[in-house]
Amino acid sequence: MSSSSAVDTSLFPSYFSTFPVRTHCNVAAIEVAMHHAIEECTEPGSKDRKQSLHRHKGPVNLYAFTYPGSRTEKLQFVVKIIELTWVHDDINEEKPHQSALHEHEVLRQALHPEFDQNSDTGETVGAKKAYFQKIRQEIMALDPINTPELIHTLDRYLEEYDSHPMDAKTMDEYIPKRLINSGLSVCPHFLRWAMDIHLSDDEFAAMKDFEDAMMRVVGLTNDYFSWGKEKYLSSDRIWNALPILMKQFNLPEKEAKCMLKGMIIDEEILAKHLRMKLPPGSEDFWQYVAALEYFVGGEPLLELELRRV
Repeated sequence: MSSSSAVDTSLFPSYFSTFPVRTHCNVAAIEVAMHHAIEECTEPGSKDRKQSLHRHKGPVNLYAFTYPGSRTEKLQFVVKIIELTWVHDDINEEKPHQSALHEHEVLRQALHPEFDQNSDTGETVGAKKAYFQKIRQEIMALDPINTPELIHTLDRYLEEYDSHPMDAKTMDEYIPKRLINSGLSVCPHFLRWAMDIHLSDDEFAAMKDFEDAMMRVVGLTNDYFSWGKEKYLSSDRIWNALPILMKQFNLPEKEAKCMLKGMIIDEEILAKHLRMKLPPGSEDFWQYVAALEYFVGGEPLLELELRRV
């Protein structure tokens, strides 16, 4: 993987994933895209801009660790889209649910050319809508064959995102909803699109259980590291496994966190067993397997960095 280099995870004492980690070699280009999105999607001096910049204060580039094998030109667009949706989420996570749903619909219009002349920018969407429209046009020009399917995935995510109330009482109820709410349905598609990976229908079917297990690892890892900040939020839509575990098993927070860590490790073991059972596949098939492993391996470093700053 010439666009990336290996990372020594022993330098991160709290890191406990068993998956390998690599980092993209063109961090400078990633940071250009990141700062461009922040500047276009937030106002100077605003809380949103400060929050976005604060997220990237540390020495670890969040995208370099999770998309190490991506084409730089395509990864820059992935970064812009993620930053845009991150700002959108920061603004709307504490709004009343129905108001937030309306804002999601307004932003979603940017993915549909028939709304390009629609001037509705909602209460909070503002310049993000025009920026998203421009990204849509640019990625269509860059890759007109594979981009329509990516746009469809993004559209479905914005339609489903935040649409489920946080009413799960057990982990079995929680995890499927968590994967929808967190955008983890989009991340695998970002990987394939940014690496020009193409799978047959049979390869997609063969990959599904492995991919699902890997995304469960990512979702639970995010919960494990983010609870320290999320528990102080006033939102009624906090998606995190820890309060579920505390209520379901009548556990104090510390014991619930240990239990969650064990669940993450168990999911990693399951994913590795599923990987061993994968059938023979194309070069793209195995590139995608490796990309998922690097994505999952890089996620804890991303989370450690986010919680450190």
